[in-house]
Amino acid sequence: MKKLSIKAKVTLWYTALVFLLIVVLLGDLFYFSSRVLYERAGESLSRVVEAAAGQVHFERGELDEREIGFYADGVSVFLYDDQGRRLAPRSGSGPKVNALLEDGVLKSSQDGGERWLVYDRYTQIDGVSLWIRGVTPDTGFSGPLGTMLLLALIASPFLLLIAAGGGYLITKRAFLPIEHMIGTVRSISGGNDLSRRIGGSGAKDEIARLGGTFDEMFDRLQTSFEDEKRFTSDASHELRTPAAIILSQCEYALEDEKSASELRESVRVILRQAKRMNSLIARLLLLARADNGRLQPEFEEVDLGELCAVVCEELEPSAKQEGLTLHQEIEGQVALTADQTLLMRLVTNLLSNAIRYNRPGGSVTLCLRTEGENALLSVRDTGIGIAPEHLPKIFGRFYRADAARTAERGGTGLGLSIVRSIAQVHGGSVEAQSTLGEGSDFTVTLPLRREENPGVCEPD
Repeated sequence: MKKLSIKAKVTLWYTALVFLLIVVLLGDLFYFSSRVLYERAGESLSRVVEAAAGQVHFERGELDEREIGFYADGVSVFLYDDQGRRLAPRSGSGPKVNALLEDGVLKSSQDGGERWLVYDRYTQIDGVSLWIRGVTPDTGFSGPLGTMLLLALIASPFLLLIAAGGGYLITKRAFLPIEHMIGTVRSISGGNDLSRRIGGSGAKDEIARLGGTFDEMFDRLQTSFEDEKRFTSDASHELRTPAAIILSQCEYALEDEKSASELRESVRVILRQAKRMNSLIARLLLLARADNGRLQPEFEEVDLGELCAVVCEELEPSAKQEGLTLHQEIEGQVALTADQTLLMRLVTNLLSNAIRYNRPGGSVTLCLRTEGENALLSVRDTGIGIAPEHLPKIFGRFYRADAARTAERGGTGLGLSIVRSIAQVHGGSVEAQSTLGEGSDFTVTLPLRREENPGVCEPD
């Protein structure tokens, strides 16, 4: 049964159900038909016996048989005295039935290989006690009703075959969308075209919903696959650039007749690029751990207001160097349970982005306040802003709304992705609002009280 297709299983169950219905219907038909025939025969016997009772007369103690109808409507009538001796008809004709005499009881009796229905009536006529018995053949289903039942029995197998065939065809037609779905899924899984979709037939049934669910899954798979390809390409590019610089500087330093100052400059370039590679690898490792649920925060009581003030103080020189003003709007002490190192990186990334993509003479504002059970950290800038079509993608890895400007400013395209991962590992979230040419506003929501994060897994 397990090896059968769903179509075959549905057909078998459908056929079994039809067979069961036929058996039940025929059984009921036989039962109720036999009851009807039996009751009708009893009524006929009772009527003839009662009629015969009205025809019995005794003259001077002798039975007068001339007015008695001993056969009517297929019923033979017999008269017995109270001792069970036969009184009439005296000719001895008619069926020989030896059943016991029982008043008002309809019963079946067999004699000489034939079955008979018998009905007895005990009465007193003209002072004489006697039994009147009616006997008729027990024809059962030999009449028209029996013929109909026989035809029903003969037709049942054919009806069952028709039901099975019809059920299979209906099931096969109903499963045609499934076959189409299987073919499409196989072509997607076996090829490189992840843009194909099952599509809907316009119906709103379960199969259409299943197809829609598959399409949603393929959308996510395609997005993940494209993100992975872009991530691999971008990571390779980001690592290849400093590696190429280091290689060229090493080759340059190994050339003949280099002064000490030239060698020191080459070493400085190599060191700078090595630090860049190390920073990039560290960020990639942090994101990989976050993806695998292995980023293990060291939770402790943290004053987020003090932490933000420290980060602002550290980045104040960078802001002044860019001709920017750094403002703080911190609502007193904001204590929460968090990983201090990760939160410092989160705030640093947000402020660094705001400084990097700002305008000369602009400003960066850090706001911190509490709202209910959450802390709200907002970083606002007056920079170049982000176009609406880029806004949903800015938290993607290596994504740059302006790649040339990002490279010029030394960004890697991982900062906002790290911000989102750190917020999520703390049970929070990050949102971005921006107007092109006016600036951007990033808001991080963090719970004040720590809750168990199902996304964080213990290391093996």
